[in-house]
Formats: sequence, structure tokens, C-alpha cells
Amino acid sequence: MHQYTRVVNLMLFAALIALVAACAPAPSSPSPSAPSPTPTMNSAPLPTPTPASSSYQATIWVPYMGFLEQKTLTENADVLTEVNFFWYELGADGLIRGAVQSPQGLQAARDAGLRILPSILNGDFDRDRVAAIIHDPARRDEHVAAIVQLVMENNYDGIDIDYESLHAEDRDAFTAFIEALAAALHKEGKLLSTTVHPKTGGGGTWGGPQAQDWARLGAVSDEFKIMIYDYHHGASEAGPIAPLDWADAVLTYAESQVEPGKIFMGVPFYGYDWVGSTGESLEWRQAVKRARIYSADVQRDASSGEAWFTYDDGRHTVFFNDAETLRGRLALLRDRHPDIAGVSIWRLGGEDPANWDMIRDKLKALTG
Repeated sequence: MHQYTRVVNLMLFAALIALVAACAPAPSSPSPSAPSPTPTMNSAPLPTPTPASSSYQATIWVPYMGFLEQKTLTENADVLTEVNFFWYELGADGLIRGAVQSPQGLQAARDAGLRILPSILNGDFDRDRVAAIIHDPARRDEHVAAIVQLVMENNYDGIDIDYESLHAEDRDAFTAFIEALAAALHKEGKLLSTTVHPKTGGGGTWGGPQAQDWARLGAVSDEFKIMIYDYHHGASEAGPIAPLDWADAVLTYAESQVEPGKIFMGVPFYGYDWVGSTGESLEWRQAVKRARIYSADVQRDASSGEAWFTYDDGRHTVFFNDAETLRGRLALLRDRHPDIAGVSIWRLGGEDPANWDMIRDKLKALTG
């Protein structure tokens, strides 16, 4: 569901990436490894993720890595266990596109002892790119081999698969792909993170979650990351991004399908500025600046703990997440779902600086 947020962010960063690419030698066109037989599910035992200093873990998606983001990551590495760089996508031609966009950021994360599992997403969240591969066993095997090659050549700890907006009829084929990829990665001692849409029951309310068989995906994935946000999103009316009762219901269903120790609760660090049913994605710092410029009366939504305000005579409605919101989400984890793995943060950049101490004090201290 948070493809709306990511599309906005990716559009903002596309120009910067293109400028950097223009100044550097062009990388050779990627190509998948030669097709190889899909490994069986029993080809290798599941590896165990590197234990964290606390039983709760915090992972973070990183769509871009500038100086400030690298500084934030380094200063708060003590409360993080894993980084998911947004460097790769499945192209329209079925090949994996992308490269390491910040060697310094990658090295900083490694120096801090963080696991590196970059994300691969379907470009433009185009279902057809994924469907063309997963419904063709030969192409599926080629894609699995290409992902493993990418992980091995860059010495990553594994990969995060974020293929969104599939259709219900893709359910079995997508499951077969994840099962094959898990077996191939585990054979090499690497980890698989699978990112999924939120839902509170078996089917879900639209194609994206309906395409994801949580029980089977969770059985073979090392990490099961649920995007528990965008309850209200960039194409909806204004409202809370992640109501706590809804998040509770999503996690309750997840624990009935997946081993709790694999489940990560997605938490939003962002907001939206809506006019009617069109929402602009905002970082925390942007939302706070707008509230200040328009002398807005910032209030607190009871259902989510999110801050919100209106401006321009009520034409704009803004909801955003801050450290106080995060306090409530971590309390939900502690009180209702203490056995899950931890949290996955969307995203690094422009967040409330107090979020980090909140994680430090409320998440890591739970098992101190």
C-alpha cells in the first residue's frame, strides 16, 4: 500500500541519480546468470539471522543516502540491525537494473556492523514485469539466478524482495518464486527478506495482498516485513496513516500465519498533505515547517497517535508521524505483540530526530 509514498520519493531522487550517473562511467548492462534448475526446498537448511544485542530488531529502508542520511545512520547504528538500500529494480525487460549508489554509505553501514539486504522492487510497481517472470518457470529460474549472483558479487547478507501491486491470480506463482529464491539463497548461506502488503485476513481487500500467501511466504523467508501504513494514502481522503487498532489486527493475523520471530512491524516516519483525495508525501521536517509557516494548531489523533493540522482555511489537511506517535506504536508491540522480531522503518531521511532516542529508550530497553 505504500507504493504511493515510494513513487513520490523515487521521482524526487531520479533526477539526482541521473545526474550522478551522467558524471560516472556507465555500468555495463546487467544480465542474468545462465538458467539453472530451481533448487528444491530441502536443498539447504534455513540460515539464522545474525543475533542482535537485543531480542528486538530495527531495520530501515533507505531510498537515498546523502551526507545527512549517512550521518544519521552512523550516529544511530546502535539501535539498528539492518539496512535495506533502495538501489535495484526489476526493469520492463525482466532484468535487474541498478548499482551501488553510495559506496561510502555502504561502507559506513558495514563498519557499523549492520546487515545489508538491499531491496529489489518492481519498477513503477508494474505488476506485468513480475507476472511475465513468475508465470514462466524458465524465466523465473533465470531471475532467481540473477538475484543470487547480485548478492554474491556484492557480498550482501541477502536481499529484500518488494514486489508490489500484483493480482490475486499471481498468488501461487509468486509463492513458487519466493520458495525457489529462498532455497537458492539459503544454499549460499544468504538471507531472504520478503516485504508484504498489510491485511487482516486471508484474502485482503485488493489484488496486492491477495497475491501474497502469508503462511507459505513466511515459512521460507528469514524476515517477513509488513508495510503497516498507508491506511490513508496519497490517493485517498485525508486521515491517519496507521491507526493502532488496525495495526494490531494486522499483527494478530500475521502471528496466526507466520512464526512471530520473523515478523517485522512496518512503522512510518512520514506524513501526507492532502487536498481532497490527493495527498503529497511529506517528511517530518517538511510537515513541521508548514505548521510553523501557517501558524497551524497541531493536534493529536486519538486512533493513531499521529499529529495533524489543517491550513489554508481548511483546504489542506496534514497527518504526520513523530516521536510521540512512535511511542504508541512501540507500546503496541510491547503490550500486544511482544514475540515479533521488531520494526521496519519507512524511511531514513527527514524524520523526527527524537525518533532515535524513542527507539533507544522504548524498544531496546524492553529486553535490556
